[in-house]
Amino acid sequence: MSSQAVNYYDALATTTSVEDITDNEDNQGALRSLKNDELSSLWLVIQSMVAEHGDYVLGGNTELGWLGHFVKKSTRLDAFGISGGDALDNCSGHSVDRFLDDLSNLEQLYVDCELEDGHGFEDLNGDDMAECIPSLATCTGMRKLTLNGLNLSTNGCAALRVAFPRMAALIELSLCGNSIDDDCARVLTRGLSECKQLQSLNLRSNIISDDGLDVLIQGLPTSVDVLYLAGNEITLTQHLPLLRFKKLRLWGNALCPGGPRVIAESLANPQCRLEFLYLDRCNIGDEGVATLAEGLRNNQRLTLMSLESNNITERGWNEFSSILCDASSINATYNSNHVLRNLGGYGVRIPRYVQTMLRLNEDKEKSRVAANKILQVHRHLDMRPLLGRELDLLPYVVAWLERFAKSRPDLKLSSINEFVRAMPTKVIERMEGKTEGKKRKLNS
Repeated sequence: MSSQAVNYYDALATTTSVEDITDNEDNQGALRSLKNDELSSLWLVIQSMVAEHGDYVLGGNTELGWLGHFVKKSTRLDAFGISGGDALDNCSGHSVDRFLDDLSNLEQLYVDCELEDGHGFEDLNGDDMAECIPSLATCTGMRKLTLNGLNLSTNGCAALRVAFPRMAALIELSLCGNSIDDDCARVLTRGLSECKQLQSLNLRSNIISDDGLDVLIQGLPTSVDVLYLAGNEITLTQHLPLLRFKKLRLWGNALCPGGPRVIAESLANPQCRLEFLYLDRCNIGDEGVATLAEGLRNNQRLTLMSLESNNITERGWNEFSSILCDASSINATYNSNHVLRNLGGYGVRIPRYVQTMLRLNEDKEKSRVAANKILQVHRHLDMRPLLGRELDLLPYVVAWLERFAKSRPDLKLSSINEFVRAMPTKVIERMEGKTEGKKRKLNS
């Protein structure tokens, strides 16, 4: 903002009331709170929205100028948002640019002009937005930035590339519905490489394909562990390593038939960090889900894999049965997957047995999970592999059964019986004691 404009508002501030600035009572309340440094967040909204405290329906350039003046002086305001593509219709591009200059102390900026279909307003000009973006470079303390539905495309992304290195504190970035393609993703990544604190990147509802995803995987700073790419054009025809992220959302991407194999290979990799994976509406089917399940056989990190709306039948869901609880032997059950606990919510009809195993996995004590699965699927515990330790191991077997098998007293009796039948002379020797005439001591 120019010094002349600053002097203008400073000169009038003492003689201008909020009633002089706007005749809207809701606006007056928000403006008064902002002037008194009582607001921590401020939202510009459209007329049709129900106004809440801190919401402002903008009337024109003059009001925007006063808002910028009070925003700049505020010590409490750290979040500002614009909701609706026409919230700034009554303002000139020059006044908007000056207002953005006044947001230099802001930590959170939320501009959402995205329509219900996930795309931006067609009448928003990406070139105009590119002219406003350099003002954001003054927001060096920015931590959360949302610019949704602004049709940024090539020029807007190029402007952001220059601004990002100044935002060293940025931790969350959302650029949904902005017609961002692979070339734009490449430009953005070059700028974001300097944002060493960035943790989360949301690029939902753009036009990024496998090439763009490869650029993001290779070029984003290592701090980024959350990536949202729902509603793009990713098919996974390329064998891309999906290892580095903790949370990955690929919802609504039409994966190719080999796509599940690419994901499964990453899940089977010991270096895979994925904990939450969203694959809803990804054209997976029974064959694809069987491939994904096999990739989870030795995975010990993924807790959620959402698979809603993928035309998966009971046959497909049952592919998880042996992954969650391999009943072929006690050792196999013990080494089953004890971390996966969610396969999706609404509309997912998972067989009861699979649901039971998923619920067992919710227990944080994984030794108890393994024990409960063993007790559920093995009606008899084969003690023969343990008999080589003779009776020395029996107390541990009994203690284990005491802890986990309170509802199965038959297991304790059958296990002790198996030891006694296998080595009766050892049992008699323990009971008789070493010296005749001495009081017999019970051996624990």
